[in-house]
Amino acid sequence: MCGNVMGILVKYAPESMVPAGPQSGSQPPLAWGRLFESDLLPESQRYSCWRDSDVGGYRRRFDTDPHEPFAATIDALDLGPLVIGHARFTAQDWIRDRANIVADDCDDLVVNIRHRGGAVGEMEGRTVVAPAGSIVLADMAQVGRHTSDASVTSGFVLPRAVAERMLPSVRSLHGHVIAPQHAALLASHLTMIRHHAGQLPASSGPLLAQTILDLFTVAVTASLGSVPADAGQHERGLRHQLCDSIERHLGSPSLNTARLSRMLGVSRSTLYRLLQAEGGVQAYIRARRLARVAETLRGDGDRETIAALAERWGFCDAAYLGRAFREVYGVTPGDYRALHGGGRP
Repeated sequence: MCGNVMGILVKYAPESMVPAGPQSGSQPPLAWGRLFESDLLPESQRYSCWRDSDVGGYRRRFDTDPHEPFAATIDALDLGPLVIGHARFTAQDWIRDRANIVADDCDDLVVNIRHRGGAVGEMEGRTVVAPAGSIVLADMAQVGRHTSDASVTSGFVLPRAVAERMLPSVRSLHGHVIAPQHAALLASHLTMIRHHAGQLPASSGPLLAQTILDLFTVAVTASLGSVPADAGQHERGLRHQLCDSIERHLGSPSLNTARLSRMLGVSRSTLYRLLQAEGGVQAYIRARRLARVAETLRGDGDRETIAALAERWGFCDAAYLGRAFREVYGVTPGDYRALHGGGRP
């Protein structure tokens, strides 16, 4: 199931996971690069140009057969230790046989996140049914063939030695499908990176790469019902999952430890441990809400009343928001808006 999965974006260096130190001067932002865009070509030449250009080594790795007029767009984001791919393809067959394996001598683990479009096929004797929203794992040392609907996918590649340290046997994972309920967090995280990476400096790439790998480990182990060998990585993945859940429900007045415990299926004590450095779950929620209020107050758009902001971000009333805000920022919300939002005191 590795056809439209960025099968060649192979770049991973564990030693590079150490975040870069402070740098002087402004830093360039992270940026997606366009590797191929069929819309720039005459329709009659799109498929042949893609094959002949061998973008990402696809010609060596797969035999393909389009089911409709061919179109494709392929982008890549270099995070330093990890390269993320994003692709749109029209429907086609993807075949990797022994001749392809000999031609490229690749034995990496390919991770395919299917945002849109399903796929069905067979991978070394395993029947594969991958709906939209699922993740498919493919061992490039083994054969496989599948038919993909028109799709939007993200993907990355792990060298075999790295994958074997993180996960169970790579060979046994060939054709394994991670169901949408276990894949959702990683899929949504990659979507957010797709849309917002340009707002972050390039030096944040290694940290982003680590979050992706942590969430991937959580997705695999949840799908297999097992505990990862690296408990620390599992813990980091749970923390990412917790923080993501908090962000998505930040404005809900009913967001609390009990609700998060039910949502994530872990105990309250586990939740507290994950955010202990921030003072616990409720303290973290309060801090994130206040940060959102401050962000809104700094904006130049329509000015909400303090009461409206309190309601939007889960505070019981404007008076409580005012007290909490002053404790953290040292001024009232109104004064903060005047100082930072371009208004007048």
